[in-house]
Amino acid sequence: MIKGLYVHIPFCNIKCPYCDFTSFVWQENSLKERYVENLKKELKFYSDLDFNLETIYFGGGTPSVLEPKLLTNFIEYIKRNIKTSSTLEITVEVNPKTYRYEDFKLLKESGVNRISLGNQSFLEKNLISLGRDHKPQDTIKTVEDCRKAGIKNINLDLIYGIQGQTLEDLEKDLEIYTSLPITHVSAYLLTAYEDTPLGVLVKNGSYNLPDEDTTLKMFELIDEYLESKGFYRYELSNWSKKNYECKHNIFYWTDVEFLGLGVSAWSYVENLRFGNTKNINEYMELVEKGIKPVKFTEKLDENKKREEKIFLSLRLRSGLDLEFVKERDILEELVKEGYGFIENGKFVLLPKGLMVINEIAVRLF
Repeated sequence: MIKGLYVHIPFCNIKCPYCDFTSFVWQENSLKERYVENLKKELKFYSDLDFNLETIYFGGGTPSVLEPKLLTNFIEYIKRNIKTSSTLEITVEVNPKTYRYEDFKLLKESGVNRISLGNQSFLEKNLISLGRDHKPQDTIKTVEDCRKAGIKNINLDLIYGIQGQTLEDLEKDLEIYTSLPITHVSAYLLTAYEDTPLGVLVKNGSYNLPDEDTTLKMFELIDEYLESKGFYRYELSNWSKKNYECKHNIFYWTDVEFLGLGVSAWSYVENLRFGNTKNINEYMELVEKGIKPVKFTEKLDENKKREEKIFLSLRLRSGLDLEFVKERDILEELVKEGYGFIENGKFVLLPKGLMVINEIAVRLF
């Protein structure tokens, strides 16, 4: 049963230097319209699957570079052709410089009930360092417009570990975040991926990322500050007010089937994980010829499913069931080393452990 639908919108007004997602700077509306038509065609390829959608998530790229009517028409198309739940969560990622009140009003009328804003920081020096194209006031205005239009479930992204960022800077950011009427914060450690402009700068010494001790202190500050303001961490990078967890993302971490549409999108159906081509021209050509644009497939056997269960469960506040751990002595070592604790039959990571989650997962495999 497919409960989640991810739709990748790869277009952006600018390409951020740290971004390693599949995205393209493209202004021509005709290509965007053609792309959305191909999303509809791709969805038809999977009409024989068993759907009961509880979530739709538009990610990117920047979905809000699409004309709102183009986006809402596609949402209506999905609802006409796929079985959806009466409690459907529909999230749209938005750049703070794009949509305004009238746009959000259209989205609300089409069923959109959750907005995720790519804010990253309210400090201008951080926005400049990250190559962002918006100002702090753009985000504040966007939050106001969302709420005025009736969309009250709002996430703000936060990036930490920026060159020159201090704990005091981070606390200033958190003060502003928690002063706004939002329901969710996603906080991500800045990562220098090899093939990005930021990766090149870090490699040649032109951009300095903080050390592990500093990033741990930053994570602990974020966690403690947000918890003190009524946001609880339910996953490695996500904090929410009560009952405002992102249902779509929880599906990724709890073995729920989902379908991905669009260039570079991944799906998980019937123990098969498959991904689309990252080349937008190839994506268009294949779909227009009536061919699924899938380029990568992986059948998950029992061992692979166990490894994924371990890694994904470690991300969650609820923790990992001990039944999935073969070597209990390793758990005891991890507890002694201060990486986590055992409670109610589960192993739960502490902030120190979350910062090295990949290494811990490998030890438990």
